[in-house]
Amino acid sequence: MSTEEVSEADFERYFPYTPAALCVKECARLSALRRYACPGPILDVGCGDGLFASIAFEGAEVWGIDIDAEEGRWAAASQAYSQVILGDVTRAKLPATFFATCVANCSLEHVPRIDRALANIRASLKPGGRAYLFVPNKDWAKEMLSYRALAGAGLTSAAELFRSSVDTFFKHHHLHDREEWRQIVTAAGMRVVAIEPALSTGTTVAFELLLLPSLAGWLNKHLTSRWTNFPPARRLYARQVHALVSRILAASGKDTTAEYLVIAERAA
Repeated sequence: MSTEEVSEADFERYFPYTPAALCVKECARLSALRRYACPGPILDVGCGDGLFASIAFEGAEVWGIDIDAEEGRWAAASQAYSQVILGDVTRAKLPATFFATCVANCSLEHVPRIDRALANIRASLKPGGRAYLFVPNKDWAKEMLSYRALAGAGLTSAAELFRSSVDTFFKHHHLHDREEWRQIVTAAGMRVVAIEPALSTGTTVAFELLLLPSLAGWLNKHLTSRWTNFPPARRLYARQVHALVSRILAASGKDTTAEYLVIAERAA
């Protein structure tokens, strides 16, 4: 895996609108998803503000769904979607056997009743339709430098407290290994085509190192519903920040330890 896991072109489009830590993860997912055809109509689960879809699915018919009304308004304003559904994916009324593709960009781990969410997604897919689900590896936070430093110093309890605190902060209701994810998706009635490791250890390290300066974006999001207030100004130094990210990725582990990309389909 090269530093192009986070390409300069994607980063320059994403960074003006998102904190650097989040930008790294999103750009890496864009790179991973581009290996696959995603024919429309596409369902984007947990669509957020629509930025991911506007870059990933240019020219396709895309529907977005998000439980957050503010995000839904940004999604609608982005013009990335043919339709935006404000609602809970576990019980929202989705058109039956309609979508050729579903993409869940690290959204399902935040849904307590993931079984209902997956069942609803399955019902909305055409026979033979595919779902591309980015989900966390349960041990992803163990690759953080803070965890490794604590564990290396023999402070196992402190390391585990750090790890669990990180997952609690990000509201991860579901953290599983590969086989557990396979069982969850299969139980929802979909055939698992593949479960591929996704996102390098380097993206986890970059995420951690950039998290503190990115907290201003999280605060701004709560105050204004926007990650950033001055996209044109951020665009001026996007290339410099990407150069820093590239150095972090090059110096960190290249093993794909952060997430899985679960590819599943509704049986024909």
